[in-house]
Amino acid sequence: MIDIGFIFPSSDYLHDPFRGDPHTHFQILTVLEEHFGSSVNFSLIDLRGIKRNFALYHIPECDVYLYSTYTLDYNEQVSIVSNLRNRYPKAKHIAGGPHSNEFQEECLKIFDSLIIGEGEFSIIQAITDFMHLKLKNIYKQESSIDINIYPYPQRKYLPSSTIAREGLLTLKNTKGYDKILGTTVIFSRGCPYQCYFCTMPKMKKYTGAGVRYRSPKLVEEEIEYLKHDYNIKGISLLDEIGIPLKRNDAVSHLEAIGRSGIIWRGQCRVDGLSPELIKLMRESGCITMCLGVESVSQRSLDIINKGINVEQARETIYLLKKNNIETRIYMIIGLPGEPEDITEKTWAFIRETAPDSVYLSLFTVRPGTEVYNNPKRFGIKYVKQDWDKTMHMYGRYDKEIPELTFEYNEQTPWGKAFNNEKIVRNYIKLQETIKENGFGPVLSQPTVQD
Repeated sequence: MIDIGFIFPSSDYLHDPFRGDPHTHFQILTVLEEHFGSSVNFSLIDLRGIKRNFALYHIPECDVYLYSTYTLDYNEQVSIVSNLRNRYPKAKHIAGGPHSNEFQEECLKIFDSLIIGEGEFSIIQAITDFMHLKLKNIYKQESSIDINIYPYPQRKYLPSSTIAREGLLTLKNTKGYDKILGTTVIFSRGCPYQCYFCTMPKMKKYTGAGVRYRSPKLVEEEIEYLKHDYNIKGISLLDEIGIPLKRNDAVSHLEAIGRSGIIWRGQCRVDGLSPELIKLMRESGCITMCLGVESVSQRSLDIINKGINVEQARETIYLLKKNNIETRIYMIIGLPGEPEDITEKTWAFIRETAPDSVYLSLFTVRPGTEVYNNPKRFGIKYVKQDWDKTMHMYGRYDKEIPELTFEYNEQTPWGKAFNNEKIVRNYIKLQETIKENGFGPVLSQPTVQD
């Protein structure tokens, strides 16, 4: 019997690492188990909530360890591999994920094998080769897969108390929703847009240019499975684009969710929602929608190739509120092209549109993005490879002095830029203003179920 353990790192940089779920791990383990059956023993090694110094004591001996490498987790994963090699020297370590895709040479110094691109086909081949003592350094899937040929991912690899949680559906202005038992889901893969601060465009050479959604049938089946096995009453959609872009697809998608009778929240672009769809969203159980507004500076939006305008953001917030859907917006401070009065303009927009919550982030330059690969184009002098700090959002409303991993030139293609001290000052000032005026994020502490 071969033992395979898929390690999920501590995610200790998050306010609450249990608000999300290891969806990649669920997917890959489900695919592997369907293929290999009882000839292999599979486990999901969940290190969330465990201090890094003691993680080794929570990892059982396996023949193969799997990793999904994300830049923020990379240093922790390197440490885990090093410790496991000392303790279990015969074990093999196989990694996939965005960081491995971007830094293949670096990662091959740490891991025995890499899965490049989408992993369903490649991981089956890698495990088969391992069984025959022929494990290769790299397995590459250079085209997109049909996500509808696979069953919905199983959650049995974790205790039910980590799957079904309170606090995910909390509303800002309505009591009781924090007690609803919920979980997170992902019904799609990919993104058709080319935002320069996002890593997803770089992955398109492996995944294709579009976005793929699970069929309405599979969406409905997965929700019914979660209701039956975990008593779920609501779901949080983690899809980058929660609603399909084509009208007919969107209607079928929303109707499938609506038939389940649950409530839900999701996120979407500000230009992806029509009045008709927003009405249908509400009828299908939507209680919250999160929007990537990013900036009130049109110049900044254009520089990062967001493909939206500020007026679209204003109109979508209005329509969501009109349909009694709680509206949360994501905004970033420190983007290229910001005007001198960015804090005043941002606050004026928030005050005017009055979203229920504002999630403010500090701009970071992430590996794999157009900004990272061509910093001079965006007036950036340097970018540090300090992986532990490549995060948009820090401790939110705690006392903090965050650091930037990059610095603008004094003179840029759009004119004079802010120095790092000014950017951080703007960020902290806006955070304080948002909090003091009641627009702060919903930060509900989930209750663990028995």
